[in-house]
Order: sequence, then structure tokens, then C-alpha cells
Amino acid sequence: MALTDVFISPAGAGDNSGSSIANALPAISSGDWSTNIEGLDRANKRFVFLEGTYNVTTKLTFTGSAPTDEQPNQWVGAKSDGTILRPKFDETGLRLDLTNYPLFVCSANVQMINTEEYSFYKCLSFENTNASYSQGSIIEATSGDVDGQMWLGCNFKAAPADNSATVFLALSTQMSMCVFEATTKQYAEILEVRTNSNIRDCRIIGGGDSSPTGGNGDGVTATAFSSNIEGCVIANVHGDGFFMNTTSNRQNPVANNCTIINCGANGIDASNITSNQANVTGVIDGTIIFNCAGKGIKADAADDRQNGAQLLAMGSNGANFENLDSYEDMIDVVAITTADFVDYASNDFRIRRDSVLYKFFGTHNFGAIQNEDFEFTSVS
Repeated sequence: MALTDVFISPAGAGDNSGSSIANALPAISSGDWSTNIEGLDRANKRFVFLEGTYNVTTKLTFTGSAPTDEQPNQWVGAKSDGTILRPKFDETGLRLDLTNYPLFVCSANVQMINTEEYSFYKCLSFENTNASYSQGSIIEATSGDVDGQMWLGCNFKAAPADNSATVFLALSTQMSMCVFEATTKQYAEILEVRTNSNIRDCRIIGGGDSSPTGGNGDGVTATAFSSNIEGCVIANVHGDGFFMNTTSNRQNPVANNCTIINCGANGIDASNITSNQANVTGVIDGTIIFNCAGKGIKADAADDRQNGAQLLAMGSNGANFENLDSYEDMIDVVAITTADFVDYASNDFRIRRDSVLYKFFGTHNFGAIQNEDFEFTSVS
């Protein structure tokens, strides 16, 4: 059975039934969520959010029928004419092109949406603009609401001002082509990953890699038994790029074909795993680890089973490895410099066509950003 479309806009129009674009349901009333949207049934519905800005100060909590595994709920962004959006990155590959995106802006220090299981989200932007932001996630994520949840091409942005703040918490969640950004240097981590989430082709961006205000400042903190971070850029954080915050045995974190760049601490830090039964590097082949003040990859001295990595690109780190013992000799490190990037100083981390990293693997470059086979240059 096809999902029933409900058209939603910031202001609404017509009879506000949501049955068509002309009669789009108003999501906002008197500067906050409208009771019209709070009472919506979500089972077997597709919410089509039309472009515009949705300004709120409280958390949206639904009272109608909840989605199920057989009757899911989908949220999609659309142009004003109802054309459903598809995600794409900007020219640099670092941020999403947010043209025509519905923008949800929360000006209070609260989470703006109570998410649910069996819900799917595509091409939406969520931003908390409160100067005292201290939340564990821009939108709510609880262990009871995570089954069958997926996010595609969504943007999350906040200005954390608390040592324990997090921009987004992923719980058993599939994330693809999403951007998570902290514009300050005071947070615990930008993205926290729990319970076997898959994070693919995403961007995790901090406010800078030096002179932090506070907090651990990690890009991604993973507490799951097995965490997959693939094809992602983690950049400009004042802590670790990817921190394994668990002491469990047999960890197998994956950080495959990632670009981990400009970190105030380590690129990948698995030193919290102290068991000699742990596999702390998992699979990280094809990854770039560049300009990390600490180590490229750091393990604990008690851990002697660092298997999984054979081919990395590294440069300008405090040191490439710590406590990887004889496994360091197994890893083929391709040396890189700022000259390998299109415009490193301007955060354009695409690989230059004349770099050894370009199309190294035949169909793709080292790192996360796969630029075109040509580059335009100005002609005077």
C-alpha cells in the first residue's frame, strides 16, 4: 500500500488539510509548532515538507497514531512546487547543497523533534541557534525509538557551549550523505555512535583544531561493539577524529576510505581498549589521516592485536602510530602534503588530479571525497 502524502509548509494555505500543495498544512503557529502537526497520524504517511524556514522553540511530540514496521512514516524535503529533493554535495564535497531545503531552526536550548522508530528522513536541515546549547542531540534519540530509522542527505548544525554537548546521537541508525557541524570549540563530540550504526558518506565538521573552549572535542565517539564509519570526512575538531570509547573485547571499528584531517589530538584513538583480545583498528584501508597533533592511530600498550590496516595516506601528524608494535611494519603509508589537496587552506580537501592519491584504487581516490576526472582552472 502506498504512503499517503501530507503536504506541510511553514505558513500553510487554503483549508490547511495538507491534501495538496495549495492546501498545505501549517507546521508553525505563533512562532512555534502548531497543534495541527502535533496531532498528525504518522502510520503509512509521507510528510512532504515544502521549502522555507520553520522557526520553533519547543520539541515536537506527536499524539496521533505511531508508525509501525508495516506502516512507516517518511519525512521528505521538497521545493515549493512539491518536487521531492535528492541530496547532493557542493563542489568541494564537504557540505550539502541546501538549495530549496526545508530549514528547521530551534532558538531554545531544547531538542526540536521527538523521533520515532520506522521513520525515514530525507533532505531536511536542522539547526539549533541557541548560544547556550548543551543538548546530547539536536533531535531526540532514545533506545525505544531507533528500530528501522534512516537518515539520507540531512544537515545538522549547532553552536555547542557545554563540555558534554553533542550535535547528533546515532542509535542503531543508518546515516548516509548527512552533515554534522559544530561551529564552536566546546563539546564532547559532534557525532556519538551507539549500537551498531552505519555512518556512510557523511561529513563531521568542527569549529577548529586548536585553542578549544572545553570538552573532549572529538569528531566521532563510538561506543558500539562494531561501528562502521565509511567514506566520511572528519575535519577541524579539537579532539580525536574517531575515538573508540569502550573497553569491550574484539572491537572491530571500520573507518574505511575516510578523510580524517586537522585534529587537535589523534586521528583514530583506540587506546581506551586495553584488552589484548581486541582488534582495535578493524578496517581502515584507503583512509587519509592528516595534520593531527597527536598520533595518526593510537592504541593501548596492553593491546597487541591491531590487525586490519595495510594501506593508508598520512602526513603532518605528531607521529603516525603509537603502540601498534610490529603491526606498524605491516602498514604501507603513502606520504602526503597539503599540495595533494585542491585548496587545503580553504578546506577544499578534494584530491588534485596530479596527486599520487588520485584514482589510486582505479575507480576512487584515497579518502572520502571523490572529485571529477577534470578540474576547471581560470584562464586570464
